[in-house]
Amino acid sequence: MRNSIIGLIIGVVLGVVLGATVIAPRLQRTPPADDNAAVPPPTAADIAKQLPRALVARPAVSLKMASAFPAEFPIAGELVSRIDSRIWAISRGHVEIRAYQPGELAMVDSLFEAVGAGSVDAAFASPGIAADEIPALWLFTGFPFGPPADEFLAWMQTGGGTALLDEINAAHQVHGIPCGLLPATAFGWFRHELQAPQNLKGLNMQVDGLDALVLSRLGVNVVDFPMGELMLALEQGSIDAIAYGAPAVDQRMQFGTWLRYYYPQGWSQSLTMLELMINLKQWTQLTSDQQSQIETVCGDNIQFSLAKGEATQFKALQDIQAAGVQMSRLPPSIRDALERSWQQVIQHQISEDAEFRRVWQSLTAFRADFAVWRDLSRR
Repeated sequence: MRNSIIGLIIGVVLGVVLGATVIAPRLQRTPPADDNAAVPPPTAADIAKQLPRALVARPAVSLKMASAFPAEFPIAGELVSRIDSRIWAISRGHVEIRAYQPGELAMVDSLFEAVGAGSVDAAFASPGIAADEIPALWLFTGFPFGPPADEFLAWMQTGGGTALLDEINAAHQVHGIPCGLLPATAFGWFRHELQAPQNLKGLNMQVDGLDALVLSRLGVNVVDFPMGELMLALEQGSIDAIAYGAPAVDQRMQFGTWLRYYYPQGWSQSLTMLELMINLKQWTQLTSDQQSQIETVCGDNIQFSLAKGEATQFKALQDIQAAGVQMSRLPPSIRDALERSWQQVIQHQISEDAEFRRVWQSLTAFRADFAVWRDLSRR
């Protein structure tokens, strides 16, 4: 019986395919005479979009995509599922990018290398997952006192940023496509109120990236607990502070159970860029139409993440405040100290790494020109 039903469905699909591709083109269509006229039957492509993938002929391209974010992760998890579903719809079943949860195809911290080696077709993560080996990638992920989203996208698309990222990725057999932007990362959660830079000295703080370099210069003890041990460390008092994400992400983690002072003001990352990484050889084997379809999906992801990222923060802040957490802006003296420390960090980075220096020079030159427009056009 099951085989008969499947055979019937396939027969219907084949019939529609023949009708749509062979018979229909030979008939001269005339517009309906009135509103009651018969609606044209769905095309084979329309049916393919609605049928389960198991009942559709094997797509021309099928890629397995490892994700750095679980499906339930705010915004980023949605972007993963959007890549999966929307490329299927836009390509009408000809291109498939099937998403897999973190750790199913490769460890998250090795995704960049796995894609380059071809052991994973594609991955969705921030460029920063490979920044320990390639420090210049921090500048494409988000960094202290960096540009807002509009300025960053302008540099990427018109100021040479994309070309620089392509060059870095290609050297490691990866093709990367900007595919999402997350909102600014909060300064973080603290056990005690911050009033001056001296309050940072001696704190055990969970923080990473360039932020960690900045804070360590101000006397912070940087710690790095795996997520599985992080909550236990909070309960035991081994951590005094955490910098994690934007308020919508932070609120979901419920750090306020232990850390009662929250500083939403972003300084460390005005944004976090997310990237769809595809093995370079596989990318070059795609047709131009297939490449454009994938780029279109990622462009749609960027606009979706910009809107959703901004629209979800105020509700999260309301919930955090309702839970009794004390929220406030950073004291100016602390922000000034962070900026001075950042200038020391960046000078060290550009003196140590030529690739980092080249990207930094491109970005800062563009920002200097962009400032003419920004300063005269905004309040």
